[in-house]
Amino acid sequence: MTRGFLSDVELRTTTGRIYYYTMMAILIVLAVIVMFPFLYAFTSGLKHSTEIFNSGLRLFPTDPQWSNYQEAWNRFEMIKLFRNSMIIVSVAVLLQMIVSSLAAFALSQLKPRGGRLIMLGFGLTLMIPSIAYLVPLFVTLSDVPIVHVTLLDSYWGLWLPYSASAFAIFVLKNFFDRIPPDILDSARIDGASSFQILLHIVLPLSRAIILILSILAFMTLWKDYLLPMLIISNPQHQPITVRLEYLTGEHGVNLQMAAAFIALMPPLLIAILLQRYMVAGLMLGSVKG
Repeated sequence: MTRGFLSDVELRTTTGRIYYYTMMAILIVLAVIVMFPFLYAFTSGLKHSTEIFNSGLRLFPTDPQWSNYQEAWNRFEMIKLFRNSMIIVSVAVLLQMIVSSLAAFALSQLKPRGGRLIMLGFGLTLMIPSIAYLVPLFVTLSDVPIVHVTLLDSYWGLWLPYSASAFAIFVLKNFFDRIPPDILDSARIDGASSFQILLHIVLPLSRAIILILSILAFMTLWKDYLLPMLIISNPQHQPITVRLEYLTGEHGVNLQMAAAFIALMPPLLIAILLQRYMVAGLMLGSVKG
């Protein structure tokens, strides 16, 4: 049995064993560093409000208050906040995958004029920090009504910007380029339209990469704060990231930490449960065929 990139023969040598155990120690230290914030947030939610401010790093509480999580769940109305966030993020991910798939297929298979310039433009947008165009985006959304209804304080004010992702288009376009052209040519000879080819051939072959992009988009949009804060002003419609910030001043720090830990559970569970699909999807980008 091989362990990672070391074979059994290499593990039998002194140099191989030293290298293996050294790398294991480094990975364990990195894992502890990565997991520490999550563990600290969880244990802080179990402490008394005054115990959090005690001097020194005391990770575990002396008397765990498990009722803090139930109280935070009720006081912060977490069910409503989860519902708002799920509506925003789920629809946004769906729209993003639809728009990105259509755009990537058009650039990859339909070969429009100026396609390379369009891809260059997408690449340039990836180099610009999102906060740099936050104000122009807000001004644009405030000035563009849809059916005489402003996009401000509406979920459409979030869904429309979220549906455009240069990164997703770039990744899908590169993946569509690797699909054997013989398959698509055979479908065209049989009379299939471009939309039928996309729907029945290209998308089924791209399930893995679409899944990994959906997971990444979900985790990115779930934690977004600035744009929802600017767009959604109605407290009944605000996502969990925005509403928790407004409510933190009304409760103790221990309840704040408990609510914050509850809020990060959906993306954390998705990352844990679907990590093998994420790895498989990322590997697709490194294998040509």
